[in-house]
Formats: sequence, C-alpha cells, structure tokens
Amino acid sequence: MPLIGPGLSVPVGSVTEIRTGITLRGRDATRPDLRGSCRLIRIGDISNDGLLLTNDLMPFEPREAVKDDQFVKPGDVLFPNRGTRTTALAFDLPEPRVLAGAQFFVLKPNRNKVLPAYLAWFLRSEPAVQHFQTRRKGSHVQTIQRHDIAELIVPLPSLAIQAKIAAAESLVVQEKLLSERISQLKAVYRQRCLLSAASHSRYSVT
Repeated sequence: MPLIGPGLSVPVGSVTEIRTGITLRGRDATRPDLRGSCRLIRIGDISNDGLLLTNDLMPFEPREAVKDDQFVKPGDVLFPNRGTRTTALAFDLPEPRVLAGAQFFVLKPNRNKVLPAYLAWFLRSEPAVQHFQTRRKGSHVQTIQRHDIAELIVPLPSLAIQAKIAAAESLVVQEKLLSERISQLKAVYRQRCLLSAASHSRYSVT
C-alpha cells in the first residue's frame, strides 16, 4: 500500500512562511572568526540527501545587528535558491545563533499541517526537482524566486503518515551512507592486500 495516496495537495506557500536568509553586506562580512558570536550555514554544508555535513559550523561576527527572528530555529527548512542542486535540510541543531545567508530560502512550516522533515523530503523529491528545473533562471548562476517554491504543490497526508515517510527516508539515507562506507573500507583493504603482496614477493627486478 503506498504511503501517499489520493488526497489533499496544496501549494507550499499555503502551509509555510517563506523568507530569504540574511543579507550579509561587505567583502569581509562572512570572514571566519573563531571568537565570533554566530555560526553560518553555507550551501556546501548540506548534502544532496539533506544532511548537515558538519556540526562545526563556521563561526563569524556579523557587522550589523541581527534580529532574533533572523536566526535559524529547529524545525526551519533550508532550501538553496541558487545553483543547480535541489536539496533541503530540516534544521535540528540546538545552537541558538545560526544564520543562513541570502543564498537560502528559510521555510517555517505550519506544524499542524506539515512536518519539517516531511517537507524537506518532498523538496528533494523528483517532482520537486522537475518543478525547479523549469523555473531556474540565469546563465552564470542559476537562481529561483520565492514564488517558484511557494507554488510547488505538495501532497499532505496525515501527520502520522508524514512522520512514517520521513522516518523511512531517514533509514534509506542511513543505508546509503553505510553502503558507501563499506565500499570505501573494502577498497582500502584490497589496496593494502595488493601492497602487501607486492612488498613480500620473493621475486624482484634487478
């Protein structure tokens, strides 16, 4: 039985608040600063599978005052608005002073209607990829606009079904990561075996 069947589908903009990440002005606005009071999420910090690749986000000190509602909160969904990758992260770190730059849209889901992890999953899904492929503009750096994400139609099963879908996706990603790790370890083991065989050979070139 499919987890998503015929039912309610709505535009993303009807169940989320969408804003652009903070604009950090000045050439040195995002210069790393170990004593900085804030942390910055960059597009490269998010994998294609929607994972945060590091918990050690870049520290920096903004040159301008930052309002409390500009910080990323647990449950916010981050979606890159430039480049060709279609990925999304359901933010869940407890760090209180994390900022996402203007290269992100920050979505605040209405949790009575859509779960953050489910929304992030759907934003990475094939229907979303196809939707954004037809909307991206720009020759040097491709971008999408706020209305492009707001108009994406998302199916809304019950919250219980959404939670099951998000959990299933998490298991799929974990299985993928484990498979990749096993493949890497096998490659290292094979290389060591070959090197050992080469170094212990009774024949040598004279």
